[in-house]
Amino acid sequence: MRFGRGFTLVEMLMAVGLAAFVLTVAYGFFNSIEKSGEFSKENNKLQSLVPPLYYVLLRDVESIDSRYGRLSVLEKSDGKTEVEFYTKSCFFFRGVCRVRYRLYKGYLFREELRLNSLSEEGVEVPLISGISSMEVFSSYGGEWNKGGGGRLIKFVFKLQDGEELPIVFKPRSQR
Repeated sequence: MRFGRGFTLVEMLMAVGLAAFVLTVAYGFFNSIEKSGEFSKENNKLQSLVPPLYYVLLRDVESIDSRYGRLSVLEKSDGKTEVEFYTKSCFFFRGVCRVRYRLYKGYLFREELRLNSLSEEGVEVPLISGISSMEVFSSYGGEWNKGGGGRLIKFVFKLQDGEELPIVFKPRSQR
């Protein structure tokens, strides 16, 4: 009777070592794929906020009419910031209206008040959610100062997950 030859200890150690090396490389590869997917998901979430907010703000900032007043930044007693200005390019009304951006319970609201009628009608629309604070800065030549009225206007939105979303505009020449 002949017995079959088995594996030696050296062969077993080499097989275990090779398997450990392959598993380590595979884990690193799949871990990097997972992190890339998470980063992409977070990036897509942030990018989905930008276009609707950017285009509404761009249209509003470019339409500020300084004959009725400049862009003003109001610091409320509860620490919230409101932005207010006058324009003739209203979404909901004809004529001159006052536009106000304000935060309430994580939502950024755009409020439009009709000024050229007997009653001060208004329309308030939530733009986006997930915002914890808003700051507005202006610049005349390099220094960013709190408040509006400069050649460049920067809105900095702080999201509830800690990210910051800065958006900079150059208003058209004052009318």
